[in-house]
Amino acid sequence: MCCLVVEIGIRQWELTGIPCKHVVATNWNMAANGSDVVPESWVDNSYRLSTWKEMYSFKIEPINGSMLWEKDNCPTTLVPPNHHKQVGRPKKKRRKTTEELSQRSGDNGKMSRKGKTVTCDKCKNKGHNSRTCKGQGGPSQDRA
Repeated sequence: MCCLVVEIGIRQWELTGIPCKHVVATNWNMAANGSDVVPESWVDNSYRLSTWKEMYSFKIEPINGSMLWEKDNCPTTLVPPNHHKQVGRPKKKRRKTTEELSQRSGDNGKMSRKGKTVTCDKCKNKGHNSRTCKGQGGPSQDRA
């Protein structure tokens, strides 16, 4: 397991140039035990303070407005693509978080109707609802 973590860390080090915690610990241990290796030499040059200072040493002068921009020699005018309404129901604007999705089956959210039998509001019999009730009789038939 540890070797796998170290290999993943080394792969990340090769991709980003930033060493993982295992490499940093090894470098500091080597420096503490008298090795002549400087731990900072293991980091890529792009992450050094001297490189950052060199990159931002010059000054960029801003242009005051679009009237002072150079005119483009492009003969065509670039226009955005035509907008067309997408087919189907539009997506919700707000996506629910994982906490909200996990509360759906709890007290605050909607309960699932799966496995439940429907009860009619008119006749209080099970197996149909009030819309499909045919007046099959029951305790509250005289309601309407």
